[in-house]
Amino acid sequence: MAHETIGDGPRPGQLGALARAVAESVPSIVEQLVATGRGRVHREAMTLLERPLLAHVLALTGGNQLRAARLLGLNRNTLRKRCRELGLTPSRAARRIAAAPRPLGA
Repeated sequence: MAHETIGDGPRPGQLGALARAVAESVPSIVEQLVATGRGRVHREAMTLLERPLLAHVLALTGGNQLRAARLLGLNRNTLRKRCRELGLTPSRAARRIAAAPRPLGA
């Protein structure tokens, strides 16, 4: 199976810069979550990243959960469960676009 890529893929140093940006934002995120007093800092911090991650990958795949799961390295059932828990469902528009016949040569 060919791997799906975004553009030409990451360039050297881009992932390192992204990792630094995420790491620099962690203290602020933790402080804000601690201030809520709910005591679920790990789960809520992970949700802050996971929800947009899953939504974006589903959008990239036109709502195709099997392709999205493969890109993420997840089992499709795990992806479906997490989407349900996070309130993410593929939009009808995304499903229609994914199901639409493609012109020849596309």
